[in-house]
Amino acid sequence: MKESTQNILKENEIKDIDTQLPSSRREIEEDMLEQICLIANVRAEITVEELCSRMDMTRREVNFYLKQMSAHGYIAREKGTHTESRKSEKSEILLTEFGKITGEEFQYRHEILTQFLQFVGVSDEKAEEDACRMEHVVSEETVQQICNFVDYGDTFERILKHSDLRSWYQPGRYRFLMGIYQIEKTCPRRFAREFERFSENIWLHITEDASSFELPKKEDEFSTQNLWYKDPEQGWIQAEEKMGNPWIPSGVFTFSTRCQDPIIEGTALIAFTRKGEKPVDWNSRELDVHIWKSEG
Repeated sequence: MKESTQNILKENEIKDIDTQLPSSRREIEEDMLEQICLIANVRAEITVEELCSRMDMTRREVNFYLKQMSAHGYIAREKGTHTESRKSEKSEILLTEFGKITGEEFQYRHEILTQFLQFVGVSDEKAEEDACRMEHVVSEETVQQICNFVDYGDTFERILKHSDLRSWYQPGRYRFLMGIYQIEKTCPRRFAREFERFSENIWLHITEDASSFELPKKEDEFSTQNLWYKDPEQGWIQAEEKMGNPWIPSGVFTFSTRCQDPIIEGTALIAFTRKGEKPVDWNSRELDVHIWKSEG
């Protein structure tokens, strides 16, 4: 019983740590700039007190970050009238044009990331919380692609790389269509001469550990040429042959799909060489496979 209670306490401590991860100074500064922009948008006075309330920080902490923001050109602080009660000068916080543009960019990133997280099923509160951290670290390219996904949803093309397709299919063997094309002939596309040696069908083999495509040769095909495929990380690799047919791992393909499109299209670079020769990029071919989402 005592051990069980200790485990629960440890789990709660881990959860507290997870939800209260420390923010960097840059993140805090960017969050504060967002808040200043929000206040300025409603034409309210930007005060230290208001920022203390919104940021849950002390006056000393807020003044530290305001000094940093002034140095970075986000804000300007103009001294106001002398107050008898405090014997101090009240400073007015003014948002510069650079600060306004930068702050609005942070707001945009936050909004897009929040919408994306809500789109994939994250609760509103958690989406806001996670977007607040994500907006500081994601690249402009990531934000733009997420924006495209949020805006165009069903028509947005998804690109899948290094996928072994085991998340799409149960273990088994599946028959699809394929084509081998000349890479230098794109308008219109032309089949490569090597395509005549193979069946237009291709077999996808799914096991518990891996997935590969088998390219069945035609019954009367006895070519002495070797087939190679280009791995994005390792370069050219000679395809393994089983029962006379070359096999290519699905992880070397780049797959593209759309939400309402039943077909996933995969492409990979392949090459054919004589014994003792190695492939070269300029003489390679494009292998296309069309597989169906509804299989399995």
